[in-house]
Amino acid sequence: MKPTKRRFSSLGTVLCASLVLLAACTNGQDTQPAAKAPVKEGDSTLNTSGLPIVKAPLTLNMLAGQSPLHGEWKDKLLWKEAEKRTGIHIEWTLVPQANLEEKKNLLLASGEIPDAFYGGGITSQDMISYGQQGVFLPLNDLIDKYAPNFKKITQQYPEVLKGITSPDGKIYALPKMSTNPTHRLNNKLFLNQKWLDEGSLKMPGTPDELYQVLKAFKAKDAARVPLGGTDIGGIIRTLTGAWGLQNRGSSNSYLDYNEKTNELRFFPTDPNYKEVLEYVRKLYAEGLLDSEIFTNTVPILTAKINKGIIGGFPSINTVPAGQKRTDYAGLPQALKGPYGDQLWSGMTSVLQNQGAFVITKKDKNPEATMRWADYFIDGEGAVLYWMGVEGKTYEMKDGKYRFVQDIVNNPNGLTLDQGISRDLVAPFTTHPIVREERFAWDTGEGLPEVIQAAQNLQPFVPKEIWPAFLYTKEENERMIALGNDIHTYIFEMQTQFITGKAPFTKWDEYVATIKKMGLDEYMKINKAAYDRYKSR
Repeated sequence: MKPTKRRFSSLGTVLCASLVLLAACTNGQDTQPAAKAPVKEGDSTLNTSGLPIVKAPLTLNMLAGQSPLHGEWKDKLLWKEAEKRTGIHIEWTLVPQANLEEKKNLLLASGEIPDAFYGGGITSQDMISYGQQGVFLPLNDLIDKYAPNFKKITQQYPEVLKGITSPDGKIYALPKMSTNPTHRLNNKLFLNQKWLDEGSLKMPGTPDELYQVLKAFKAKDAARVPLGGTDIGGIIRTLTGAWGLQNRGSSNSYLDYNEKTNELRFFPTDPNYKEVLEYVRKLYAEGLLDSEIFTNTVPILTAKINKGIIGGFPSINTVPAGQKRTDYAGLPQALKGPYGDQLWSGMTSVLQNQGAFVITKKDKNPEATMRWADYFIDGEGAVLYWMGVEGKTYEMKDGKYRFVQDIVNNPNGLTLDQGISRDLVAPFTTHPIVREERFAWDTGEGLPEVIQAAQNLQPFVPKEIWPAFLYTKEENERMIALGNDIHTYIFEMQTQFITGKAPFTKWDEYVATIKKMGLDEYMKINKAAYDRYKSR
């Protein structure tokens, strides 16, 4: 969505005077290397295939969001090796993630833009709005000619190309993608296997059996918190599939498909959703759900798990459990609901983020830039991005990519993410890359219990997964106006229903209020976006 405009006391506090000084502003350098000879379109120094990408050295300016883990990029093994292979040097302007939206908006408003935004906070509506203004280049032809790795992905997963094609038929950005099912299954329910064994309890197969297990956990010790988590949404997503909801995955908030009427559905007003909330309300009222679920953070959840009081939690992996992670196991199958539904809806699209990489009108070398970005999507470039250089940051063990011990078990006490970030930028980024299973062995998604949990749920995921829909500029303006109010109201009432502050006798009033907020127009806009997606 298009970001909200903000006021700033001084443009000069965050924006340098010109693009020439872009890298110096962010990186704290007083000087920068002289620009190398550009590669012009049609210039014989551009190699259309193979490496290096250019025959003469080339410098590009790119802006990127910076995780607190990353530190400076220019000295990282990843980019030094990439420059050796491609012949392209990147002058990075790094912006802390907390300030990224502000910095991005200022640059776009001022026209002092880099050659490209690489994980630079470009939203889907930035992409369309600035693409139609000519600030971002259309990439259709560049992809066709210079991005064989990306084209391969779109042929294998057509929803990617459909999901990044704007309403005007143009593509303005390369996306972030994931083909790792363990990662895409972003919501798994893990239960304390030790507690199950102690109570001679079986893993639950229905919501009612889950309720009985949680009651048994509590009966054993009143100090226990049978079901924890870091947000109420994660709890709800473990249940919606058992009532046949969210049957197109979790990438579009509150939208799925009514199989009976063959229509787009806004499921927060569906009677089945009411039943889901009634179920969660029962857990909350009986002390089976953490009373602090609405304010918990990952560190708080981890601390509670370490105290030995958490019976289960929904998460993408068991990392929040720390040293106790092996105490937890995933469900053997999706929960089967009261009407026979057995679906696990916490599944995202292969298309993870639509605006991961844009090339701007300032770039005099878009062909070389496209080839550079495409290099990291597959093959040796993907290995370099995710794992680094063999013998330095990774090694092959039993045919698997594994980080070296200095990263996995750092003698100075660095965490895995800290160790990886010394030479790479993979953790916590939104870049135009593909998150693959082969690179996940030393991440949370590569833990044995997490892989097993995903394999158990995989047969029950929706057959069709939608990416987030794209809207026209006009549609987006209305979606912001309508969606902000509707979504805020839904969350507020969801909280009130679960905590008991609002009785379920107010359900009809709740539904009527949402309709008065403009639900018909909201759904009409989404229907138009859905129809465009399906027609591609």
